[in-house]
Amino acid sequence: MSKTDIDLIIGGPQGGGIDSAAQVVIRSFTIAGFESYGLREYHSNIKGRHSYFHVRIKEEPVRSLRYPVDMLVCLDGETPFVHMDDVTSNSIIIYDSDFENTKLDQVITMEPETQKHIREKFQTLKVEPVIKNLMEYQKSRGVNVVPISFRKLITDTLGQNKPPARYSNTLGASISMAMLGLPAEITKSGIASVFGRKKEVVEDNEKIVDAAYKYVDSLGIKIKKLDIREYRERFMVTGNEAVGIGKVLGGLKFQTYYPITPAADESFFLEGHDYFEEAIENQNEQLRKTGVVIVQAEDEISAIAMAISGAMTGARTATATSGPGFSLMAEALGYAGINEIPVVLTLYQRGGPSTGLPTRNSQADLLFALNAGHGEFPRIVISSGDAEEAIFDAVKAFNYAERYQVPVIHIMDKVLANSFYVIDKVDSSKIKIQRWILPSSDNEEYQRFKFTETGISPMGFFGKQIFWLTGDEHNELGHITEDPETRDAMMEKRMKKLEIASKEIPLEDKLLVFGDKDAEISIVSWGSNKGPILDAMDKLREEGIKTRLIYLRLFSPFPSKEVAEALKGSKVIIDIENNYTAQAALVIKEHTGINVDKFILKYNGRHVTEDEVYKSIKEVLNGKDKVVMTSGA
Repeated sequence: MSKTDIDLIIGGPQGGGIDSAAQVVIRSFTIAGFESYGLREYHSNIKGRHSYFHVRIKEEPVRSLRYPVDMLVCLDGETPFVHMDDVTSNSIIIYDSDFENTKLDQVITMEPETQKHIREKFQTLKVEPVIKNLMEYQKSRGVNVVPISFRKLITDTLGQNKPPARYSNTLGASISMAMLGLPAEITKSGIASVFGRKKEVVEDNEKIVDAAYKYVDSLGIKIKKLDIREYRERFMVTGNEAVGIGKVLGGLKFQTYYPITPAADESFFLEGHDYFEEAIENQNEQLRKTGVVIVQAEDEISAIAMAISGAMTGARTATATSGPGFSLMAEALGYAGINEIPVVLTLYQRGGPSTGLPTRNSQADLLFALNAGHGEFPRIVISSGDAEEAIFDAVKAFNYAERYQVPVIHIMDKVLANSFYVIDKVDSSKIKIQRWILPSSDNEEYQRFKFTETGISPMGFFGKQIFWLTGDEHNELGHITEDPETRDAMMEKRMKKLEIASKEIPLEDKLLVFGDKDAEISIVSWGSNKGPILDAMDKLREEGIKTRLIYLRLFSPFPSKEVAEALKGSKVIIDIENNYTAQAALVIKEHTGINVDKFILKYNGRHVTEDEVYKSIKEVLNGKDKVVMTSGA
């Protein structure tokens, strides 16, 4: 008996409710007991440009997406063109027949370059680029094409006074779930989960669900009903929300930000809650309200300056930004470094340089995170690859910042930030909060930068101790000095913290090794690539090809010995990253001397999928030194 494994794309105009439709799908299948994972892809404009959501549903945990998709739902006249190559025989295309006569040139929201590429494809097909012709082409390939007048069905169901465009997303999602065999009552539960607070909206959308299922029944298609699995309470979060949740669980009291994609959603999420509930220590049955102050600063320089000041009051403080904003924060990061201030900076990577690709994926800020700010000072850089890691890493970021009195950069990528994950309730017993070393006395000659064996000095608080902070080099009291011996001692004091951190941070927080221990083919990667790589490795194992993944989690201090040990016995080392220069491979070579010379890279801003990783690894094993992945719309 084949297992459920469905990939679905819902595409339409930005601002057309694509997110809501995807949430209905994910929540409905979750209610039905399935696992799911979805990613939002969107243009960097507010409304109109093409947006789509890629969702995968399985019986076991979902770690990646894949092409071609099993179903494509088109809510406008652009989606059928943009995703024409993302379907294959036996795929299903649901499209709005009102757009049937739409010509490629009439899709004014499409970028000229994209139109050019699609026009060239139609020239090879020797047909005019019109949706009607496209659908005939898809039929010839064995694709199941389902035309439906969205406007007519919505108007017949809700009357003339309801704008059809408002309900197209629900109709498209409902038809897809009806055709996939999900019972209507489950889909309605998903509707209620998404729109639950708006009674009239729920009622209207439930009518759309009934109409969609009735329409699918009228097609006479034999649809196998899905077996509803055992329900258990789950939680749907984005990567942004996961970090926010982790920060609150880790004791966040003050966060600053300036709006920037894709980082701002984390702060928006935190702002959307007047308070959070936390268990009272040793009285887990009781809850109390806890507040978090979120401040939108006038710019990123102010944001990090405020966060640094907040950290010096004793509050757990963070800021969040993306590439251009992080560029502006570099000078203040150095100030935090020389003054040993425990501030957390969450860095959401996106396509650069400059404004670059504001809403697209990248992993090209790794070297920047490791070297931002002039001079030398210790910082800890950690990376997450999925929602669960992001939650616990956000807690650890605070712990590391306070334990070692250094800035901590928690680095993520856009795919993780904008993905929807379905997770179990966070196990609070795994949350360990470690507070910093407190000063032993309140004497007025308080030595904030006292020399110690570990390099970690007693921590001081604004308003409690009197001490001095300056951007200049200083003595133990914080007074400016250029004395060479003191300079040597202070540099060694600060940098020694990385030695201590390297000894104390557990192995599982430095790197993880997956796959066959005796494999001679090693893959190195980091961030959200973990899931697609693991799924590709499973497919390779079925063919008798053994591989192992060295998944990097800690980049500063870099676990040189551990990485070298993990790569022992490798005859082939393949680096997989979302950047042009293979930055993690450069870090590995710098710290271990190991030369990685096989590369699978992607830098077009789109997400990495299971199928392209699998194909790319096969290409490398067949002799290629470098493969550039290019899929994505």
